Amino acid sequence: MFDAHTHLQSPLLSGVLARVIDDAARAGVTGVCCCATVPDDWPAVAELARVRLPFVLVPAFGVHPWHVQGLPSDWPGRLAALLDAHPVAAVGEIGLDGLRDDVPADLQDEVFLRQLDIAERLRRPVILHGARAWGRLAERITPFARRLPGVVVHGFSGSAEILKQLLNVGAYVSFAGSVCNPMAAKVRAAVRDIPDSQMLIETDTPDLFPEGGVSAATGANGKPLNQPANLRRVLEEVARLRNATPEAISDLTGANARRVLL
Repeated sequence: MFDAHTHLQSPLLSGVLARVIDDAARAGVTGVCCCATVPDDWPAVAELARVRLPFVLVPAFGVHPWHVQGLPSDWPGRLAALLDAHPVAAVGEIGLDGLRDDVPADLQDEVFLRQLDIAERLRRPVILHGARAWGRLAERITPFARRLPGVVVHGFSGSAEILKQLLNVGAYVSFAGSVCNPMAAKVRAAVRDIPDSQMLIETDTPDLFPEGGVSAATGANGKPLNQPANLRRVLEEVARLRNATPEAISDLTGANARRVLL
């Protein structure tokens, strides 16, 4: 199993990270993509990429749309230098967001496009966030998609029309724990409709805890924290929705993740 989107560097996991890593390996996770979100956590992702782990870890460095305000002026140069130092690193987690109205949309666009330019110049895949901004995201990524070595849309929950637009430009689309929610009709429909060749699965650790998962720890708000070991739960639900075996889904999503990220 390849977990296409995690944040193992999250301070929320700092006290349990060793156990989370061991549990992931025991659950059958053979690879993860670990995504940074802001310059302050780039070093933590770089450190995870340096240490020896029981699975492959692909680092990704970028600025999440929630964190586009107050960036240091030298962030683009620092990002490019970090990518140069990590030849297999992706650019992510980047994108556009509609969940929070306190982050200006025009600034999100500016920072997103700057990072797409860097990814294009350095020939790196991108890991995209588009929560409640799927239409804007599809519009912005379309001119770049064919010029990038890979596009991964994480935690997808958009419409059938947006899914089609993303697939038409060659994007890989990743599904997280929301697929385990019987009320998540759009997500579950997308899982049934997506072709094998462009599907990925993820946990978004420590977020998007799936129904039936095992908590890594309890967050400050009392909610359970997700972990890569719960990818098994996502895998099983995707397999059920597609009338396939978990083994088949694991094989094809793992191959897809390695194709786009390695």
